Amino acid sequence: MRRLSAFFVAVIVAFLSSAGTARAEDRNEAMQRTVKDYYDAEVRTSFLFVGYGAVTAGAGGAVLSEKTDFARGLGWSSVALGGATALGGAAYGIAAYVRGNYYESLALRDPARFKSEEADRIAGTNARFWLYLGSELLETAAGIGLAAYGFAAHDDLVRGIGTGAAIQGIGLFVIDVPGAGRASRYQEEVRRFEPAVAIDSHGFAASMRHSF
Repeated sequence: MRRLSAFFVAVIVAFLSSAGTARAEDRNEAMQRTVKDYYDAEVRTSFLFVGYGAVTAGAGGAVLSEKTDFARGLGWSSVALGGATALGGAAYGIAAYVRGNYYESLALRDPARFKSEEADRIAGTNARFWLYLGSELLETAAGIGLAAYGFAAHDDLVRGIGTGAAIQGIGLFVIDVPGAGRASRYQEEVRRFEPAVAIDSHGFAASMRHSF
């Protein structure tokens, strides 16, 4: 009778364990997909930065063919700032790809560690996002200010530099705004993620057999 009871308990525990394990795996796999979606979007955003920087730098180079002060100011500021944007975007894309692979794997291998590490990292990113957006708006405002000053002072070189800076700043801001919202949503997903622990059916069943 005791053996029958132990067998019955072991079967129930094994069933509950398999169901709990399945739920745990589903939850962890769902988080893994969330991580993949987030970092894939970040890599795509890096392409936008690279593209915008390359286009503005290329346009600046073309403008330099015109031998005027305004063209020189606009051209060189666009080449410099656009080149920096393209290089920065490429570097960020590589970093996002590597980081995404790491956290995607960690979410499945060690969900608890994933939550701890990624929660801290994305919180820091979101805390700094106002600096990113603020600096882009500041660049835009400074460019507009320089352009206005150049126009009022009849200084075409300064007007060109200001125009180039304003174009670069507003473009970066427009690209970054959706990223800020995406990072905020992702932080909330990570915060709500609860790593699941499956029941160890073998150990529990063995202890039940000994108890009977």
